[in-house]
Amino acid sequence: MMSILIESFLTGLILASIAYYLVCIGAALRFFTQPHGRPTEQCPPASILVPLCGADFEAYENYTRLCRLDYPAYEIVFGVQDAQDSSVPVVRRLMEEYPWAAIQLVVGEEVIGENPKVNNLHNILEYAKYEHIVILDSDVRVEADFLRRVVVPLSDERVGLVTCFYRAGRAEDLPSRLEAIGITAEFAPGVLVAHLIEGMTFSLGAVMATRRESLKSIGGLQAIADYLCDDYMLGNLLWKAGYEVKLVPYVVETLQPHAGFMTMLKHQVRWGRGIRACRPFGYLGSVVTHGTAVALIHAIVAGGSLWSLFLFAATGGVQLAMGWIVAVRCLGDRNLSSGIWLVAVRDLLGFLVWCAAVVGRKVEWRGKTYRLLENGKIVPIAGRHAGASDRTVASQT
Repeated sequence: MMSILIESFLTGLILASIAYYLVCIGAALRFFTQPHGRPTEQCPPASILVPLCGADFEAYENYTRLCRLDYPAYEIVFGVQDAQDSSVPVVRRLMEEYPWAAIQLVVGEEVIGENPKVNNLHNILEYAKYEHIVILDSDVRVEADFLRRVVVPLSDERVGLVTCFYRAGRAEDLPSRLEAIGITAEFAPGVLVAHLIEGMTFSLGAVMATRRESLKSIGGLQAIADYLCDDYMLGNLLWKAGYEVKLVPYVVETLQPHAGFMTMLKHQVRWGRGIRACRPFGYLGSVVTHGTAVALIHAIVAGGSLWSLFLFAATGGVQLAMGWIVAVRCLGDRNLSSGIWLVAVRDLLGFLVWCAAVVGRKVEWRGKTYRLLENGKIVPIAGRHAGASDRTVASQT
């Protein structure tokens, strides 16, 4: 009797997974084919804030792209919390080789919370001179039309934040490739379904464009300074404040450096636990996103029956189709186009990560271990290391 109940439960999950993949396909095709507003020539000046912590993979090429944007007036403000950070020479070289670009380098150690990225952004923001702010992850590579696509929608005062999708430009090894596929074939489909069902109530962290006025309405960066998922919270707080969080059909690239399996798994578990803290019921329900893994468990429990093998094949087939349409066709993921079969491998890995993230509250980030609270805030296990209020600025205009 118990085995029949387990098989029935797993069958229900599998059917829910197939339905989910079909909804993902529909959501992707709808989002990337529908019109997203009329073009406008309103291009307000913007400040690009780039928090740094160590030199990223191919960092200089990423930063040179920022100096060649097709936009009337903008500045780039880089920030570090340590004057000896390995990214500093990269920015100095950029300032020398692009003397016409408006670039600042802020070195600041002021601490407003436990999230080091937000602390860095807080120090940078003081030196940004424009009302329109674009927060950009340091490993992101953009095209010339980047600011036109993410800043112009802020001309609508109802829009408090603009965000967009991202994909890995190139993955150097299998762990990096699996992580890259997780972004476009696992994470992005979930975002599209959430956007379809409830609209955007959160932000994606690679790119976040907003206004100073909007930030002030939620209490500034201090409001997210103690949260692990600062990007989620920034979008969520702005949404709760009555602003629209706008997802635009634009895709930027991140560069995936060489990474071992353990490094990749720790990052994935940290990410999963962060999402679970922000959306606990949604995260539990996300087990349906791992249909191939669930179908494999069902086939084992059912002793390899014909029905269980059919469900396994059907689930895997629909998931591969979803991965191809969302990741390759809509997001342009080249890592997946040359190895679509890796979607199944990624799903099995993702299920293991989901299991690990469902339990436990410890996360490792930038060499420190934190305890994740139920509301998404983090507390250092080994004690907090506060920095002094000391800032220096190098700039060129």
